[in-house]
Amino acid sequence: MNQGTKQRIVGTVVLLALALIFLPIIFDGQGSYQTQLSSRVPAEPIIPILPEPTQDRPVIVADSIEADPEESAEAAIPEETNEDTVQVTTSEPAFTREIPQLDAAGLPQGWSVRLGSFAQEENANNLMDRLQASGYKAYTRNIRNTQGSLTSVFVGPWLDRNLVDQYKEELQDQFRLAGDIVRFEIEQL
Repeated sequence: MNQGTKQRIVGTVVLLALALIFLPIIFDGQGSYQTQLSSRVPAEPIIPILPEPTQDRPVIVADSIEADPEESAEAAIPEETNEDTVQVTTSEPAFTREIPQLDAAGLPQGWSVRLGSFAQEENANNLMDRLQASGYKAYTRNIRNTQGSLTSVFVGPWLDRNLVDQYKEELQDQFRLAGDIVRFEIEQL
């Protein structure tokens, strides 16, 4: 080999050795530029805390006959009250309701209108369908008597006896059937 070629080969090896030593030092990442990361998470919202609400009860004044319009105008202006005092007005209810009686089972006693008893169940069902189509609460019950088994048609039940009288008259006018008012009985299964 030629002296020039040997020097070129040795020079190349030396340059490669120097490159292997110094390139990792140069490109180790220290001091290099890093891209800044931005977060996609929004900033925490600022929620103001509202004061606790206080409940004010309105004063309800029952309807009454007004004697003087000037007095009613003065009464309509609310007086200033302390926060510790509460104005409460009471009045009797304008309606009265009959309290239903309870039977032995502890259930209210009800009333029904029996419109008829039929030997053929189909006739009873036809009448019940007509009543239900007219908006009445109708039902049937099987009853045994001396003539055999009959199917009775009832409308109801209602808890107020006076209301039952009104419905009986209404049913008599509308369907031309004279009904009997009977106590409502729960059917035993």
